[in-house]
Amino acid sequence: MARGRRQVEFSGFRLDMASRQLFGPDGAMLPVRSRALDVLAYLIEHRGRMVGKDELLDAVWPRRVVEENNLPQAIAALRRTFGVGAGERRFIVTIPGRGYRFVAPTHVQPFVERRQRDGTDGTDEARRLCIAGRDLIDAPSQARCKRAIGLFRQALDRDPRCAHAWCGLAFAWRALTITGDMDPADAFPLARAAVQHALALAPQLAEAHAVRGYILFWNDWDWNGAERVLQQAIELDAGCPDGHFAYANLLNNLGRFDQALEHARRARELDPVSPLLNTVEGACLAAAGRVGDAHARITRALEIAPAFWIALLARASMTLACGEPRAAITTLELAARLSARNSRVLATLAAALVACGDHASARQLHDELAALSTTAYVPATSRAAISNALGNHGEALDLLELALAQRDVRMTFLKTDARWNNLRGLPRFKALMRRLGFSSGTARGIL
Repeated sequence: MARGRRQVEFSGFRLDMASRQLFGPDGAMLPVRSRALDVLAYLIEHRGRMVGKDELLDAVWPRRVVEENNLPQAIAALRRTFGVGAGERRFIVTIPGRGYRFVAPTHVQPFVERRQRDGTDGTDEARRLCIAGRDLIDAPSQARCKRAIGLFRQALDRDPRCAHAWCGLAFAWRALTITGDMDPADAFPLARAAVQHALALAPQLAEAHAVRGYILFWNDWDWNGAERVLQQAIELDAGCPDGHFAYANLLNNLGRFDQALEHARRARELDPVSPLLNTVEGACLAAAGRVGDAHARITRALEIAPAFWIALLARASMTLACGEPRAAITTLELAARLSARNSRVLATLAAALVACGDHASARQLHDELAALSTTAYVPATSRAAISNALGNHGEALDLLELALAQRDVRMTFLKTDARWNNLRGLPRFKALMRRLGFSSGTARGIL
């Protein structure tokens, strides 16, 4: 595949063949995953003929075992970017059962650097680092988020005006409060500063507004403010999955399950091979009472990323809710290893152990987190969940009040988290709900 410094223009679009950056008719860089852009580049390079499916797979995914639907998903993503349906023949034609042909008239010329004034587009190397960082946080864990932060910092070393790198930093710092049990008092000032840099460079960047909305949601507990900002992100770019993803999480935590599911589905449709987006849609389906569909979506997430611990946690939580604690334990033990013993996983494991009658092992997990909390931050909601499972309801409520004081991000799930259903009638729990601005009710959330 030729990698010369050339650009190809077609129907108002422009593809930089070297950096794999695609620009729309307005000159703005379009958010397309790297594999889809490789597919596009290969089809353009061989636009005089039909390219077989096996040839495309070998060219774009060399020496890798890939699923059969990876290629159709990449083609579908490109068609969405071009604003055409599967049956239209303006850009890519499908030859059923055989392959694809690129049919749009093209004009090839030397690349001319066109830096965007809003700062969204970094140098070639910065852009590649950002893509690699975002690939890591598509299946976030403590280790992957930290590696992503390193890549985003490298991107900013090469181009401090790359707004996408600042957004990536903000996303990773925020995610670490869940994936790495990071103290929100440490994580959110860093996330806030990064998103402020992004917005200063690119005030209309939907990705930046999505992260800002998430901060208002998870750290400020400003439900109305978060909703306004996330709606703005979607209005700025309805094709950016970040806004739909964040809005789905907010709506789900507020108990607006049908609306949440709509945005979770849209986010996943925009990025169908994201393990995180598939898992979040599964969680929204479960909260909406569609358990069978939720199982199917979580299964899809694990087909994409078998070691994705959040999807394993979701599967185990549904298994536990269906009254099969022993099966849940096996999955949770794997999730605990893959997540570096994330406290939410350990809390769910403790509940499964109690359901099996193994109170001693559950108490060991209780004591492990209690001892760790004397030297490091441990989310108080996780400790509270183990106490609650063991029947220590007073201790659980004490810890939930501590979680409120520490702004534990899991408190934003209090309205819909099924782990607290046995406490919802108690005056102290009702007081916590009022302080968070939540109404009461029974919940069935799994994450």
